Amino acid sequence: MAAVDTIVVKDNLQFTHADTTDIFSVDADKQAGEAVQTQGVVLPANVLAARVLINNAYGNTALTPGGSQVHARVRCTEVTGVTTTSVTKVQNVQALEWTAVAAGSIQESSEIDLTNVYDAMLHIDVAITGTTAHLGTEVVVQVRKEATVDEWTDWSRFVMLSGKTAINVGVASEAASGQAVIAVTNPVTSNMDHVGRCIFLLDATVANSEICYQTECGADS
Repeated sequence: MAAVDTIVVKDNLQFTHADTTDIFSVDADKQAGEAVQTQGVVLPANVLAARVLINNAYGNTALTPGGSQVHARVRCTEVTGVTTTSVTKVQNVQALEWTAVAAGSIQESSEIDLTNVYDAMLHIDVAITGTTAHLGTEVVVQVRKEATVDEWTDWSRFVMLSGKTAINVGVASEAASGQAVIAVTNPVTSNMDHVGRCIFLLDATVANSEICYQTECGADS
């Protein structure tokens, strides 16, 4: 059982988070699901390049922005060499670092060069980082058939986080990297008492933000 005024996450923290860090989740008494989602997309081997569009204007009516701000990240893992005895892999090609995408706006990742890549998989992460009811964020994965021609083909389209409203709870005191316990004042009252879900820690240093899987919740003080 977690200590009073704490929550516990799986796999320990990658970064140290000060008491300025925001935690985003959802109130499970009101809705199912999570305030952050991850999605893997395998890219075809016969394309030359790929990019990802984060469409946070999805669901808007007319020209009026709706929904909430999100933060998005895109990484890619690649297989760049294959022999009879080994496979060469490149980890975490960063196409988009954690980036705020306002409601009503679209963010494009950098282009991923697949010219000498045998196999590749995108890792796309989107987190709601506001408390307005969210209409959903459309993710568009595009691929290119030629190395220099600026024409793109849609490879995959899907919507993340539709119909979610995030809650925002602050980290109460510094949580060090490598530990699993995060101090949260009155976590039950703050609606952090529903475990078995991913939460998002938005750090003041945005690149140090991270997704965690919450496993425990302590009582209120």
